[in-house]
Amino acid sequence: MNWDNLKILLAISRAGSLTGAAHLLDVDATTMGRRLTALERDLGTILFVRAKSGFVATEAGAIAIHRAEEIEACYHSMTDDISRSQSGAVGTMRIIGNAWTMQQLAGAGMDGFLRRNPGLDLRLLTRTPAAKVTGEASVQIWFEVPPQSAEYTITLGQVPYAVYRAAKLTTDPDNWVAFFDEEASRPIITRAMDRLSHGAEAIRLTATDASVLVSAVAAGAGKGLLPMCLAEGRDDLVRVGQGRPEFSRALYLYLNPDTVGYKRVQVTVEWLRTAFTHAFATDYNAPM
Repeated sequence: MNWDNLKILLAISRAGSLTGAAHLLDVDATTMGRRLTALERDLGTILFVRAKSGFVATEAGAIAIHRAEEIEACYHSMTDDISRSQSGAVGTMRIIGNAWTMQQLAGAGMDGFLRRNPGLDLRLLTRTPAAKVTGEASVQIWFEVPPQSAEYTITLGQVPYAVYRAAKLTTDPDNWVAFFDEEASRPIITRAMDRLSHGAEAIRLTATDASVLVSAVAAGAGKGLLPMCLAEGRDDLVRVGQGRPEFSRALYLYLNPDTVGYKRVQVTVEWLRTAFTHAFATDYNAPM
């Protein structure tokens, strides 16, 4: 039996759909369906039925999922035992977060981290999983996301924000570009924008990724509240005002209890804590 097909089984059970499972494993939904069919053919039974709520495991499917979880746990335990017998971490490690945070981390000593751990394979995922990632060595990095009841949370630090405009403009624009996520449950940055604009200046452009906002502000679309780690020092941006940041956001690290003890998780968390200052802080990162 193909272990990759068992991964498909677990992904579908956790995500509840082919699309969600495809996001978890970074493959297309067509491949997911084909491998599920192959697994059902190998086992000679139907593992899932479709319902309004998504894919629901049959009785045979529930048995297969339970056994697949045991196989998965044994695999990760074996990998971790090998890691502890060597100088570096071994196995696959997932880091999940916003695209711009992954971009910052890629330039914050990630090359050295990989050299110190030649048996480690990093996977950077820049989209929110459809379901909590369980059974996999993974960490998630988000701003102001309420943790799941079964997650451990670590505060990496405060990321300072300041207001910038395009350097090519001779005066500060009246309109803003701003972060806005329709699915955000705790829009702390939205409240900061209301305070800065006094509710009188229009927000003409919004985006869900800070790197897009930086490009829009640099192009002259309006002024914007931007992460200083992305905006400071750019020739095409000018800070509006001086001194301490106008705002800061706490960046959190979320860990799964079932994998937090793995060596590859522990060494990744240690590196992320060390890399935070280089990736996200600036000389202006004073307490707010």
